[in-house]
Amino acid sequence: MSATLTKNDIEDAMRRVLDTHSRSPWYDTEAAAVYLSSTPGTLRSWRGSGAGPRYHVFHGKTVRYNVADLDAFIRGEDGR
Repeated sequence: MSATLTKNDIEDAMRRVLDTHSRSPWYDTEAAAVYLSSTPGTLRSWRGSGAGPRYHVFHGKTVRYNVADLDAFIRGEDGR
């Protein structure tokens, strides 16, 4: 089965790559959800069940995802 990429798919992927290199590598839940083409609620559910990409908690409450961990998750690597 082969997937056909549209112009929008390619532009979205390029935008994510360029954004990754021009900003902080630490994403909040909303930005990580966009990066993964998911929803913030899905990431919260994954955190609650111990699934999903690796995340970090700063100062006991601030949740951040590192882009390297998100990329590892996309590749199917378990970075935990």
